[in-house]
Amino acid sequence: MQLASIKAPIRSGAQAMPPLPGFATVIECGTLRSARCRDMVRSRLNVRKKGTDVSELKALILAQGLLQNLVAFMQVVDGRETGVVEIVAGGRRYQALGELIAEGLLPIDFAIPYLLVTEEEAVAISLAENSGREDMHAADVYDAMMELVRRGRSVEDIAMLFKLDVSVVLKRLKLANIFPPLLDLYRNDEASFEQMIALAITDDHAAQQQAWDSLGPRHRYPHELRRLLTAQQVNVRTDRLAQYVGVNAFEQAGGVVVRDLFSKVGDGYLSDMALLERLALEQLEKERAQLLKEGVGWVDVLPRADYATLSAFAVVRTSVGAFTGAQAARLAALDQNITQLEHAIDDLEGGDDDARYDDLSRELSALEGERDALLRNRPVIDNPADKALAGAVVTLDDGGKVVIKRNVIRPADKARMVTLPDDAGAGSRRSKPVHSDRLTHALTSQRTAALQAEMMAQSDIALIYLTYTLMREVFRPDAAGTLAKIAVSKPVLADVARKSRAAEAFRERGEQLLERLPDEATGGGWLEWLTLQPTPTVMEVLAFCVASTLDATQHREGASPQFVTLAQGLRLDMSQWWAASAADYFSHVSKDRMATVVAQAVSAQAAVPLEKMKKGAAAEAAERALKEMQWLPEALRTDL
Repeated sequence: MQLASIKAPIRSGAQAMPPLPGFATVIECGTLRSARCRDMVRSRLNVRKKGTDVSELKALILAQGLLQNLVAFMQVVDGRETGVVEIVAGGRRYQALGELIAEGLLPIDFAIPYLLVTEEEAVAISLAENSGREDMHAADVYDAMMELVRRGRSVEDIAMLFKLDVSVVLKRLKLANIFPPLLDLYRNDEASFEQMIALAITDDHAAQQQAWDSLGPRHRYPHELRRLLTAQQVNVRTDRLAQYVGVNAFEQAGGVVVRDLFSKVGDGYLSDMALLERLALEQLEKERAQLLKEGVGWVDVLPRADYATLSAFAVVRTSVGAFTGAQAARLAALDQNITQLEHAIDDLEGGDDDARYDDLSRELSALEGERDALLRNRPVIDNPADKALAGAVVTLDDGGKVVIKRNVIRPADKARMVTLPDDAGAGSRRSKPVHSDRLTHALTSQRTAALQAEMMAQSDIALIYLTYTLMREVFRPDAAGTLAKIAVSKPVLADVARKSRAAEAFRERGEQLLERLPDEATGGGWLEWLTLQPTPTVMEVLAFCVASTLDATQHREGASPQFVTLAQGLRLDMSQWWAASAADYFSHVSKDRMATVVAQAVSAQAAVPLEKMKKGAAAEAAERALKEMQWLPEALRTDL
């Protein structure tokens, strides 16, 4: 507000002091007053609380004078004015003037002009004046909006005042409800906006502080804070039961969905696990009833069954049935005709009769196709002894879709399976591995997630690996198993890896990229968008897409040279993504393995106490012993 724009009557009691010669003359009109610096204070209602550098402003004031007045109101305590002037707008000018007076560049009684307003008007004026100038810190904006609400302004009024959507104002007001000491960290640039968003998933200040304190300064990732605050809840977008039941059905049954601060439609967290499980089982029970009606021997409903659980079930063994007499005769005739055609085609190699060569080749292809179909349609016979034990498992995949595993045998019944001739001695030929199939899958899932998290930020390596994949498809189609096409598939990770920090970082990057993409409804939106992007943006998308296809998982223990080569190219350090713990590693290996690991990583003396402990205690002791050692099992090492 410029001085010349003030045209109201003077209030009684205003005491004007002569300005410093050479500075702009203050016209005593309206509610314009002046006061000494020592009689002024920055008001708590001034929305700009974060201090800034005013060196340039000081130089401008010395050169040009104070071109714009401050805005303030009279401080009132117990219903009486104290004589102190509280500044609500012009805080940087007040700071600059104070420093100039302290440095002796302005007289101590320099008269500072200010526009007198009411306390009720102060917050809105302060926020309006700061808008459009040097960017305010977001935390200050939130505080100001909260102050307006406390003074009776509606959310709609605030939105209209600052030309914002009501939803934006609501989000900012929600963020302003962060525990004040944590919001101060944000205001002082000691915490990020993303961290505040994560903390705002709950209004519980104690829970916010506890989550913040439980993580070290280098580990306060937004997804880690969110994970701690929603530890007893499930994400409706990633939990298979939540996706299967659906948010609408959950809410109709009385469940409550906790929405994230900046969540999209369909996002949120469910806290009533018992209700979610009940609703899912009620729906899956219909699948079970239908299977039993079909005559299936037994049906187990396992909504959250992972690969390790399902792999514990045996599958009914089968054998190939014999051909009928007519089928056997046709197969013999096909073999004879195919041999004759192959010889005839060989005789035409290098000749000029191209038409004859093409005719024979087409005839050969037709006969080979008929032979393959005959072999493929050969009857498959279930083993009768296995079939008597068989049933089905009803479960859900990662996307919440129903999956039915038929002709499976419960783990408890596997001992009742009759040994077939082909199975004799099979168990004795394979030595017991150090890591079980389940642990191997979990470990290699962790390395897959880490590879994805590393590659999504290294487009040069992603381009190399994509080229390598194309080379295999183009030059060795027989080895790759495809012909002139690129197939994109994603790995199936163990549950523990899907909840890892690497997987969470990868999911967050994917969501960020998706938000930047245009609407693909017309079918050509993304292609047109890509053609307009600079090369670094295209490479960024390429890196993420290639990373999403990486699959270094294994279900049996063994070496993986490709993982080692790619990990070395990415400079992957698995110790930054995984650490040996009792829950994820030591509880799944023998005590001898624990002792061997501790002896190798720490010392033989440190491993001695483990021998006399029970397995659970030994696993926890091994975890403590390796806490600072950055030890990795063979499946996660890149120096092999």
